[in-house]
Amino acid sequence: MIIESPFNGTIPKIHPTAFIATDVVIIGDVEIGAYTNIWFGAKLRGDWGKIIVGENTSIQDNSVLHSRPNEICKVGNNVRLGHSCMCHGPCTIEDYSLVGIHASVLEGGRLGTGSVLAGGSVLRDKTEDFSLYAGIPAIKKKTYPNKNLNEFSSNLYVKNGQKFKKAGYGQKIPEEYLITE
Repeated sequence: MIIESPFNGTIPKIHPTAFIATDVVIIGDVEIGAYTNIWFGAKLRGDWGKIIVGENTSIQDNSVLHSRPNEICKVGNNVRLGHSCMCHGPCTIEDYSLVGIHASVLEGGRLGTGSVLAGGSVLRDKTEDFSLYAGIPAIKKKTYPNKNLNEFSSNLYVKNGQKFKKAGYGQKIPEEYLITE
C-alpha cells in the first residue's frame, strides 16, 4: 500500500527503479531513491515527519521507519537495514552503513559513514565513521582500519530487488508518486 498521509496530505516520491515488495506500507512524506529495495512487511510511515531513503539502499523485511512531527528520518546511499530494524527520527544513517537484524536507531541517533550497528543493539547517540557499535546502549567496539566502502556495498540486494521487480513481486507505484526528473 502506497498512500498519501491522511494527517497532512503529503505524498510519497519514489524513483521508478525502486523495488517495493507487494505488502510494504509507505505513507506520506517519504522519498525513495534509485534502485532502493524495500522488502516484505516493511513500514515507512511519513505521516507526521519526513523519511528520506537514498539510492541503492536495502530496507529488509519487517523494518519500521517513522519520525516525530516535523522531523526527519534519513537513510543514506548504499545502506543495509537488516530484518526487523527500527529507525525513529530524528535520526540519520549515513552512506555505506549497516544496521544489524533487530537493531534500533532512535531519536538523536546518527550512525556514521561505513559504520555497523550490531544486531539487537540500540543507538541513541552520534557515532564515528568506519566503526562497529554494539549493545544497549550501543558503544564503540572497534574502528575499521580499512575504509574500503565496497566492503559495505549493497549491490547484491540491488540485483536481487531488480530480479523480484522483473518477476512481478513488486507493487505498482502510482504514477503521481513517481519521481520523473
